[in-house]
Amino acid sequence: MNDTEKPRVDSNLILNSQVAQALAVIGDRWAFLIIRDIYLGVRRFEDLRTRTGAARGTLASRLKSLVEKGILYKDPYQDSPVRYEYRLTDKGLDLYPMVLMIWAWDHHWGPHVELPRALFHKSCGNEMVPIYRCSACKRKALPQEVSFSAGNNFDAAKKVPPRYQRRSKSKQEKSGEFGKNDVTALDCIGDRWTSLVLAAGFFGLQRFDDIAGAIGIATNILADRLRLLVQTGVLDRVPYRDRPVRHEYHLSEKGRDLYAHTIALHDWANRWLVKPGKEPLLLQHRPCEKPFHGEAVCSVCEQILLPKDVRYSKD
Repeated sequence: MNDTEKPRVDSNLILNSQVAQALAVIGDRWAFLIIRDIYLGVRRFEDLRTRTGAARGTLASRLKSLVEKGILYKDPYQDSPVRYEYRLTDKGLDLYPMVLMIWAWDHHWGPHVELPRALFHKSCGNEMVPIYRCSACKRKALPQEVSFSAGNNFDAAKKVPPRYQRRSKSKQEKSGEFGKNDVTALDCIGDRWTSLVLAAGFFGLQRFDDIAGAIGIATNILADRLRLLVQTGVLDRVPYRDRPVRHEYHLSEKGRDLYAHTIALHDWANRWLVKPGKEPLLLQHRPCEKPFHGEAVCSVCEQILLPKDVRYSKD
């Protein structure tokens, strides 16, 4: 791509996008872990603390925020003293496609740490891998087949406030044993800035200054996120100029495979956070030329996947 072919993206379009709004509600890696583990049946504070590894104060803060945002509700299971379980509201249950896409990515690319080894669809009785597809033409969602434009009511002056900007590191990264084969989806999308850098890649942005300008990120934070995504094999660092040496950051196959999670989050925000007709970002599916709306389906019978219809195995 030469300088005249670089994509033009409004400096606030990504920051106001549905994905950015969803990230402002959900938060960071800890919140993603909490939601994931509650789907797996872990609902009590101490059990969540043991499984996620979060500090007590961090866990309490994230649980409180998820309750306030309507993702979770507190269900008393003991009277004296009062003890609560944390359960998903309808709004939280509707995050299931996103959770499935995280599992699908980890199943293909990750080390399978603390995740079910297999998913089974009760309706058809088969082991399956969830797929995210266009609800109109039933074709798998691919980043190169979805175009975007600003909505008619896009407000370029408005910015979604950030939440939890400090990146929480995985155990592998903290220990210095972090490599391409250790990476999980949450290492790639587990904080707001890393997710927005990845989103910039889906917008076609590849150069440092273009990414920084599009998402309003400090250069030191951007350098850290790019280093992480290159280290994990999600981005490829490719030279495009020799004197001085300059690089572009291209999505690898592993990076493109995170699109399903991103677009599932976009769809969730459209259902719960954005008023009809006020969508900041409009997506169109090129193969069928219709507005893109996605659905998570079974890879075997192609039925839409619901939490009550999926069981998992650790064996």
